[in-house]
Amino acid sequence: MKNLYSKYPVIKSIILVLILIVFVSCNDETCDYDVPCIENAPEGFMVTTKASMTSSNIVGTIFETTNNSFAPLGANWNDTGLGAGQVQNIQPNFWDVTRIGQVFGIAIKGSDKIFLSATDVYNLDSPWFPSTFGTAGRSGIYITDINTPNTTNNFVGTLVSSNANTVGTAFIPNSGTGSGNSIGNIAYDKVNDQLFATNLEDGRIYRIDATTGNVKSIFDPFVLDSGLAGIAPVGEQLWGIGVFTSNGKTTVYFARSNTNKEIWSIDLNASGEFVANEIGITKLFDDSSSSSKLEIAIIPGTQTKITDVAFSCKGRMLIAERGAAHGSQMFEYVRPSTTWVAGNSFYVGGFSGQNSAGGVDYGSREKSGAFISNDIVWASGNYMQTSTSSLVYGVQGMSSSGNSATVSNNSNTDIYIDLDNSTNEKGGLGDVEIFDSNCPCNN
Repeated sequence: MKNLYSKYPVIKSIILVLILIVFVSCNDETCDYDVPCIENAPEGFMVTTKASMTSSNIVGTIFETTNNSFAPLGANWNDTGLGAGQVQNIQPNFWDVTRIGQVFGIAIKGSDKIFLSATDVYNLDSPWFPSTFGTAGRSGIYITDINTPNTTNNFVGTLVSSNANTVGTAFIPNSGTGSGNSIGNIAYDKVNDQLFATNLEDGRIYRIDATTGNVKSIFDPFVLDSGLAGIAPVGEQLWGIGVFTSNGKTTVYFARSNTNKEIWSIDLNASGEFVANEIGITKLFDDSSSSSKLEIAIIPGTQTKITDVAFSCKGRMLIAERGAAHGSQMFEYVRPSTTWVAGNSFYVGGFSGQNSAGGVDYGSREKSGAFISNDIVWASGNYMQTSTSSLVYGVQGMSSSGNSATVSNNSNTDIYIDLDNSTNEKGGLGDVEIFDSNCPCNN
């Protein structure tokens, strides 16, 4: 797991001295960054998920993407032909479909813990991918430590029920009936050390202790769940989820599949609890107080769901569609005042850049040995074309200022990582999450 700097510490020392010389001798017009900063592993590492079509395939990989100035632009960074220049990766043995089943959602806690959530989205979108669940069940969440990735444990299990109050237990209900009703996605709240999960069985958000796995409370933002078995109806389906804290206030953002795709939010109080009404059932909250807010009413695109929500350190918001392999987009929104408006434009792969696989995140860019935080946007995608015309199915790294709708332009400026150097995972690409940087916030 060692990167270039840890292998050759003298290189890091020399670079730091050179950065300091440049820093003290340049002015605001010539400097590319305000404060020189070095990331230490696993800062900048990437976690990815993908579907498995067999009984032995790995469903997740960790890539050592910190030192991305070494990445070849317009080519597959995971190409074995690059030799020592190939991006290093870790494929934990326990991240196998026979152990943890199909997983999509990813959340990262601090500098070591990784959470993965069970999913049925691959089968929902592409029936040739099997519905396979691991030991934690259809609504399960797993935990591992990047220092010991081959030890992966059940964190939250599945209570076989279409509707239940599981507060105080490490379970989320799921009837096991039908297709698609699993976990939409998960997100970590570092201010309150808790995890949030959207449950497609009952259309609710589960607030989970990030140390014990116990459910702390449940929020039902729309019509109270009917208790019918199977995926919640349109208008009740919650998919992507993200957490952002600004000026001392923490807010949970979540994607709703309705007549239109929507982004909603719910504030948390000082103790990390939903600012909503408790409805007479212990720690079950609903929205009768109108506490949740419709943030974005109509998101463009032709697909029915937004499966990931991610924030930059300064509050820019990325969201990703998922559905048709060549008809799904990603979007950025910014909030200059009280209203969210479209931000920079991003295009994933060919077919007019509409190849989003539903995962997005911000990451740091290495430049002159230092790091500019949130200067790269990473997206999972299908049919990404490199400068050599080879196809990549995995993730694409783009400038945070946006990229071009023209493949020939992007194939010379963007970074590509094929997850397993084959093309058989079309429609089976999952989420992407980057370990946070401790460098100053740039974007």
